[in-house]
Amino acid sequence: MVWLEAHWLALIGPVVVAAVISGIIAVIGLVVSTKTARTIHSDKLEFDERLAERKFDFDKELAERKFTYDRDLHDHKRRVEMAEAVLADFLQMADVVRAIRSPASSRTEAAGRQRPENESEDMARDRDTYFVPLARIRENSEFISGLMSKKYRSKAVLGDEIDEAFAAVHEVIIRIQVSASTLSNMVGRGRAAFERNEGLWSRCEADIWAGAPGDDQIQPMIERSIAVAESVCRPILEKGQPT
Repeated sequence: MVWLEAHWLALIGPVVVAAVISGIIAVIGLVVSTKTARTIHSDKLEFDERLAERKFDFDKELAERKFTYDRDLHDHKRRVEMAEAVLADFLQMADVVRAIRSPASSRTEAAGRQRPENESEDMARDRDTYFVPLARIRENSEFISGLMSKKYRSKAVLGDEIDEAFAAVHEVIIRIQVSASTLSNMVGRGRAAFERNEGLWSRCEADIWAGAPGDDQIQPMIERSIAVAESVCRPILEKGQPT
């Protein structure tokens, strides 16, 4: 019996030791695997966080670039549209002024003139003639007003340089109106008024009629207005063309 017990203890000892060692190894493995898993999980979280930050920064930068691009594209498109409209108007204005100053006319163009009582036929004929440029300005008033209404918006979008073109057109219209009115008033004072103010008469005639004797100061102003408009608008339009 003692022998059996001793033999049993001899057999059970190594099994217990092996079990203990196996348990220790299992515990160590569990600890190591848990630590490793935690480390991997921590590294993954840190990586995901860095990735999310980079993605956020990238999306933010992309959104800012898109906003800047859209804004610049909108501004450029607005400048191109304004430049095209303004340049076209100044080119058309040259034709309008040419028509206003055309020496060829008919008495029907002066039908809107208010005739005072006791006006002689000769006086009426001369005043009708000088009223024609005023009637033509009135006939084109909608276009002229439309062009001049673009003045301040054009300065805001295209720059202050365009103001010279508008100023030239404004001076042209004012000079034609003043010269036509001056000639009409001189008619009322008789032929002597023309003889005493021959220089003024010649200048006013040159203002209202293209090709009249005297120094034509109107056409150079119109040409200057177009030159300024071209210098401001052409570079914008050419830049807007596809390459």
